[in-house]
Amino acid sequence: MISERDEQISLHQWCKLKKLNSFSVPNGGSRHRLEAINLKREGATAGVSDYVVLLKDKILFIEMKRRPKKLVSGKMSVSHTKTSVEQLKFLDELKNTSYAIGKVCYGFAEAKEFIEDNL
Repeated sequence: MISERDEQISLHQWCKLKKLNSFSVPNGGSRHRLEAINLKREGATAGVSDYVVLLKDKILFIEMKRRPKKLVSGKMSVSHTKTSVEQLKFLDELKNTSYAIGKVCYGFAEAKEFIEDNL
């Protein structure tokens, strides 16, 4: 199965190819305790989306998740990564702005489509 990291790497490579101003937000992952404390003091915030794309009239926030694995019967499994309460709250708060849009995207293809729909 393709990992969430692999999906995000594909998205970043595509954004570079399309010359889109974009970057990742390294909020997650496991870190040494002291590094985690320092990052939090610097402003790292739980729930902030994984990937940001700056367009001329808006900012896109993408909470990247891996694609669900298809079962033999053709139904989608529910074993994909869950979205945390903090992540959902962050995305919901974007609705109070006139310039930012956020979405949970399951895989590179869905993230790419979200960006293309907003170009």
